[in-house]
Amino acid sequence: MKRSVISFLLLSVLTLFTGCSQQDALEEIIPQYFVEELHIWDFTVQDGVNKMLEELDVDPTEGTVKKVMDLLKRTMSRKIRAVSLTYNTVDPFGNPVVATGAFFYPLDLKVKGIVEMPPIAHLDRNASAAIYVGRHRFYEECFSSLLGYITINPDLIGVLTTQEYNRPFLHMENTGIVAYHMHKAVEEYLLLTENYKLGKHSTIMGYSLGGSSAVSMAKYYSDKKTGIVVDEVLTGGGVYDAITAFKSYARTEKSDYLAIPCVILAMNSYYNLNLDFSKIFANGMENPVNSPDPAEGGDGYAYWFDNTHGSGSIYNRWGSNLRNYMHEDFFNEELTGEFAKLKECLEANSVVYHWNPGPFTEIRLTHSGEDNLIPVECSDLMYEVYRKNGAAITYVRTTGDHYQAGAEYFVTSLLYLLAK
Repeated sequence: MKRSVISFLLLSVLTLFTGCSQQDALEEIIPQYFVEELHIWDFTVQDGVNKMLEELDVDPTEGTVKKVMDLLKRTMSRKIRAVSLTYNTVDPFGNPVVATGAFFYPLDLKVKGIVEMPPIAHLDRNASAAIYVGRHRFYEECFSSLLGYITINPDLIGVLTTQEYNRPFLHMENTGIVAYHMHKAVEEYLLLTENYKLGKHSTIMGYSLGGSSAVSMAKYYSDKKTGIVVDEVLTGGGVYDAITAFKSYARTEKSDYLAIPCVILAMNSYYNLNLDFSKIFANGMENPVNSPDPAEGGDGYAYWFDNTHGSGSIYNRWGSNLRNYMHEDFFNEELTGEFAKLKECLEANSVVYHWNPGPFTEIRLTHSGEDNLIPVECSDLMYEVYRKNGAAITYVRTTGDHYQAGAEYFVTSLLYLLAK
């Protein structure tokens, strides 16, 4: 049964029988953020482990993986509940919207801690935590739930109830506030359904474009005095400074994941840049009609990045060579031509230069020097700047492609959480 605001008002009446005053009960019960429960899915740790190994495509007998498996043996029958929900938040313009997300918690409520993890960047609207929970699909961002952690996965903007929006990739402020409102919605849900009070300490994780989102969340939680204490940030493979990433892409002329157009489209939308896409894209990608037919002015950005196409189909059409679809001005050493309009908003959303985490938030950073999707220079820069500013940061500059390094990031992060 879906829980709604009406059901919670009924619960508030029941609290009168506990001895609380009506005012106290209403203040505690009426949710400000949580709107509606979408799906519930219960599974065992064993179910989750099987799915985790399948998703990561790793050998369960490999050294580090085996350590994790051995430590989980005693809890394989433990039950986990996944909940997808809607909640109140704001879009990048500050307008109220109802967004979606999912979270996981052990049904015995013996909680080891809280882990919050934003999504790895998806290019289509059919991929999100709330959608996966509805399909009973396990996914990378919820792995920490197997260890007894309450795991919170905000979808952020651009999916389900907000699918008319471009996903606000690298939008630091909106990422932080939308994730915070999801945290508050989970807090209200658990209080109202389990009489469980959510703790104030969080570990924030994120990989790939979710790596920069994780740092954005930690910055927001800390700078805005939310009352949430971020103990550590486990981040990897992220675009922490977009200017640095763009320069690297321009030099190598290669990327195996077509997120660059998504970032540009989002910045154009949320900062009213009025970009001339004929000077951003080339070779047909600049076509402005949402149609697969080039004769109609289609088969360009308006078609391939309308949130209905997955990363695989986009890659099959445009490939790894950035010269297949980016305007020649993109390959200059500095942002010039139409790209110069992006400079100010890209700089404004750099988590490298706009947050000083200080010495009390531990940051564990991972990136491969052979990353084929996101330039390692982004992590090199963040490590250098944060260390210079006195942050408690450690950096594992590993090997392998983006996906191999991602598997290493997830497994070592799980081992770290187990050891806490």
